[in-house]
Amino acid sequence: MNQYSGVPALSKKDYEPQDHASSPPEVEAPRMRLSDLIQLIKDGRKTIAIFAGTAIVLTGLLLLNATPRYEAVSQMLLGEQGLSAQNSFDLVEEQNLTSSVIEGELAVLRSNVLLHRVAERLELETVPEFNPAALDGDGPSFIGGLKSWLKSLVPDFDADRGAEIAEVESQISVAASASATQLGEYRDIVGKLRRSFSVRQQGTSYVVQVTAESEDPDLAAALSNTLMDEYVKFLTDKRFDAAQEFTHWLEVRVNDLAVTLEESERAVVDYRARMEADADNRSRLDQQMTELTTRLVQQRAELAQINALRDKMNEMLENDGPLAAQLLSSSEEMVEYRSQMSSLRQREANAVGRFGEDSAQVASIRRTIEQLEDAIETEVRRELDRLENQREVLTVVVGSMDNSLSELSRLMLNQSGEEIQLSQLRRVADANRQVYQQFLGRFKELSELQSLQSPDAEVISYANPPSSPVYPRRKLSLILAAIGGVFLGVAYLLIRNMLPQKLGSEQQLAQGTGVGVYGTVSGISDDLLLYDLCSKLNSKPDSDLAKQAMRLANNVDMRAGGAARTILVNTDSDRIDRLHTVVMLAWAQARKGRNCVFLDADIRGAQLSSKLEYLKPKATLADVLYGNGAVEDALTRMPRVGAFFMPTETMTGANPAVVFDTEKYHEVMQALLAEADTVIIAPPPATSFTEAYTATDAVDANLFVVRAGTLTAADLSEPLAIAQSAKAQNFGLIMTSA
Repeated sequence: MNQYSGVPALSKKDYEPQDHASSPPEVEAPRMRLSDLIQLIKDGRKTIAIFAGTAIVLTGLLLLNATPRYEAVSQMLLGEQGLSAQNSFDLVEEQNLTSSVIEGELAVLRSNVLLHRVAERLELETVPEFNPAALDGDGPSFIGGLKSWLKSLVPDFDADRGAEIAEVESQISVAASASATQLGEYRDIVGKLRRSFSVRQQGTSYVVQVTAESEDPDLAAALSNTLMDEYVKFLTDKRFDAAQEFTHWLEVRVNDLAVTLEESERAVVDYRARMEADADNRSRLDQQMTELTTRLVQQRAELAQINALRDKMNEMLENDGPLAAQLLSSSEEMVEYRSQMSSLRQREANAVGRFGEDSAQVASIRRTIEQLEDAIETEVRRELDRLENQREVLTVVVGSMDNSLSELSRLMLNQSGEEIQLSQLRRVADANRQVYQQFLGRFKELSELQSLQSPDAEVISYANPPSSPVYPRRKLSLILAAIGGVFLGVAYLLIRNMLPQKLGSEQQLAQGTGVGVYGTVSGISDDLLLYDLCSKLNSKPDSDLAKQAMRLANNVDMRAGGAARTILVNTDSDRIDRLHTVVMLAWAQARKGRNCVFLDADIRGAQLSSKLEYLKPKATLADVLYGNGAVEDALTRMPRVGAFFMPTETMTGANPAVVFDTEKYHEVMQALLAEADTVIIAPPPATSFTEAYTATDAVDANLFVVRAGTLTAADLSEPLAIAQSAKAQNFGLIMTSA
């Protein structure tokens, strides 16, 4: 290695350790702004168009295979135009159309009875839509025959047990099959027919809307119209039958009531004839009782009024004085006093305004007012005395009248036995007459209703065959499909944008890791041998590949502040990209006229040593570290690269982090730097901190090779932290792509 004797060695300060072991800074995920969303949609417009087009195509295929459905609507008015209607169900008590009653009528419209009538009238058993068996066929289908054959192969283990409990279950089965028995062969048809109908109330009105759906527009209109007609007919029949039955019952009841009424009235007449002798005395007592009662009521009312007025006047006299109490009196003297008092108050106010508060005129007027107040108080007390006299007189009168009334009551009580009996007979006769008249009126009314046979519902709008289907709505479906496809496309872009992104460009790599990118290496396939790579570089020195190698070497030197003497090339796994990068850097350094050595320090896998074609030296790096050879013996000339190469072997059981931190490895590096201008080191991949390059000698440039589109920022977090544990003055990334 005498050819390297003139290479100057680096000074000691170039090897002073620097702290590059800190992990890459965590880059906060940017928040999505409106401008970012617009840019995302603009960049992904092709993806959105693909989603929208796919949705439209799929929807179109579904629409082509969809069976059109038509919907017919009719309307009906319940009751006599929303008023309280009397019908055969209201014979005893009138009813109004409440919400619960309308709900009941809607349930009748959906009932099996009406649907059965509709199915029979329209002969739906011949319509394939409701009865698939109506379709023409040559016989049972293959699938149906296969099911029957498989069923015949399975033995019926429950036959014996079923025979034992058949009698017990017979009543349950009969009750459970009541609906099927009622509908008969129309059971399945009615079930499908119910799903074709929609019956609902129009808001809070008495209008009911019946909607029928079918594959045939004419059949849809027929279903809706027939259901309403059958409902009206059903009401008419039911009401006629109920009216007829009720009429018969009323007729019998009216005859019985007529006999009862006749007997009760005859009893009243007979009893009154026996009381004719005492009729005058009884009449006179009644007249006296009436007159005395009327007078007593009047006297008590007057007494109560006088007591109230007297008590109120006393209370106001004691609490508020005579001026307040005089307001309750309406005597002529009191009216005159009030007029005088009002005039004096007015004069007093004028005198105070003209002559002052202490003038003689004001004092004279006030003395007159005081005299008038004394006269008012005297008059109030005189009024109270008058009221007291009236109260005493009325008390005596009321007491006398009470005594007279008691005496009359005693006299009438002695004669009330027969009168009570007569009254009882009259009440019975009146009750019988009232019941008879009510039933007779209902009987006449029901007879008229029975002759009219008018239903309590009226069809106000029959359905017409629809001209267009309600399903599928092709234009709307395609529009919604396009809108849905656009939304799905935007959602896909948003989700893809929110998920961790594979770093595929220099900008993404720098932003995601927070580490600068020294350069890119592209156009090299993974299956390109290192030997062929060297051939390409030497055959076309002006090719794009050679320019990439020179540009990478220049960037490394520029970042190092001059010619980089030690370059560490790391990666996250055993990648061929890292080997290509090492060879290209070594070739570029040789092209720049430097003596270069590239070292395979991967003592775990020795990947570079196994992939590179070279003349094997006497020793390897492992031998030198073990003391089994010299540095000169481990170097081999690589003419195609223009540099020396030191291979290695796997060192089983050796920890790379420990090996690189030994004095022996330091001596190897010092010997290489003493003889070479640039040393390129390929350490083990940064998979764990035990594989970290922890040599005490600082390196000028620490390069980390990343394959484009394979890793996210999170995937690179730990490998970068491991790689940065090496003492390096500069740390940068190299992005490779095929």
